[in-house]
Amino acid sequence: MGHAVDVPMSVSSGAVTKASGADGYMTGGGMPQTTNRSSWPISGGALSVQPGWFPGHSKAQVYVNIGIQEMGALAPPNMSHPVVPPFEITGPSNDNYPGQWCIPQIGMPANVSLQVGQNITLQVIELAQHGAALYSCVDLTLVEDGSSEVETVTPENCYNSTESIGFQLVFTTAALASGAPHSLQSIPNLLALVGILVLSAVFATL
Repeated sequence: MGHAVDVPMSVSSGAVTKASGADGYMTGGGMPQTTNRSSWPISGGALSVQPGWFPGHSKAQVYVNIGIQEMGALAPPNMSHPVVPPFEITGPSNDNYPGQWCIPQIGMPANVSLQVGQNITLQVIELAQHGAALYSCVDLTLVEDGSSEVETVTPENCYNSTESIGFQLVFTTAALASGAPHSLQSIPNLLALVGILVLSAVFATL
């Protein structure tokens, strides 16, 4: 298995990659790149994240994207290539908490041509329940699979802290609408339904 990267919300990448970020700081396209890059297998690697690095993340949605730096460019133009389906994490409290989650193998986007030696940026977004977003990025250089430049993924560096972190599917209201009575199709009733859902979410966090 390939290299991992670590990122403290903390995040990490490579075989295991880690990265760190701060609330409100967005690592988007066009920003200057670091010269301290990690190596990342051309077919993808592992990602390790410490989601409770900052307070306020007892519930959060997670997105993972990559940005591709074209030859001659200083940075990727955007981070518009998702590599992991969105999911929700649950922590023990809204205080800072320990533990990590790790995906042992993240693939590269389909229909994208990448080459050994090319630079990419791995972006992790954590949307906290209080509405703020935490962005962490790791700048990577693609290498051959099995390269000695990357750390091997093991149960010691890539694991899920199940005692402190849980996982949920991302909830959508489309599932409710599919079986809803036709009367809910009116605008007033839809607004009432949205209000009930929002209040339910608020009371669940108290």
